[in-house]
Amino acid sequence: MMNSTTTAVITAANGNGTAIEVITSPLTRTEYVSRGRILGENTERLGAEQAGFLVLSQSQSHFEMAGGEFCGNASRAAAVLFSKLRGADNVEFTVSGFKGLVSATVDRRSDNEYYVRCRFPGMSVGVYPVEGHEQTINIVDLGGIVHVVVESRFPAQAEVYRETHHHLTEELSLRERDAVGVVWIERKDDSVAIHPVVWVRSIDTFFYESSCGSGTIAACAVTGVSDIIQPTGKIIRAEVDGDFVTLESDMEVIHD
Repeated sequence: MMNSTTTAVITAANGNGTAIEVITSPLTRTEYVSRGRILGENTERLGAEQAGFLVLSQSQSHFEMAGGEFCGNASRAAAVLFSKLRGADNVEFTVSGFKGLVSATVDRRSDNEYYVRCRFPGMSVGVYPVEGHEQTINIVDLGGIVHVVVESRFPAQAEVYRETHHHLTEELSLRERDAVGVVWIERKDDSVAIHPVVWVRSIDTFFYESSCGSGTIAACAVTGVSDIIQPTGKIIRAEVDGDFVTLESDMEVIHD
């Protein structure tokens, strides 16, 4: 039985709101999916593009996405809540889609604004070139989510990027993965901007995300650039050093 204590919506770099419900005991995977769908639907009008559950008890600090995937922005959103509820600037917890322990530093800037840096030691970032396309395409596998990084101008029409996502997911045999993103990257001088389109299989959500943490990791892994411009125009910073990954940005609680 779920005991809910609070619900919040937290954005990353001014976008990609994560709706989080705090619970005191874990749910079954089926319950995460069904309740996550409801949570997402009820908070989409508030700017939520995804939903998850923060499991907080004396013995456990865990964050679980509704679809069981890994999400970089949601991990930092969870860090904000763990920090508030634990009364600590430095927190450690586990997240879905990543086997290691997340270590986060939360710097409170105002009542609702934070700067959060998460470290993911032991995260495997596999980069695999895809041949046979006019554009440069790489698969970046983070375990709990896989991104197809396309170096090309973003097709802003929804029907075009939807069809491209579907085609690449089928062509590259990714339909059984927990979550699949197609991330268009556009280079200008020394900067890199991303346009992430993400599908989560078990809850069947599909968003052109207004910012994307895992997509930022993927873009950094492919380009070597750390400061990645999001669709909001703001920056998320990633560092990929072997199997040690960090992710940081401004975060804001827009509803609680």
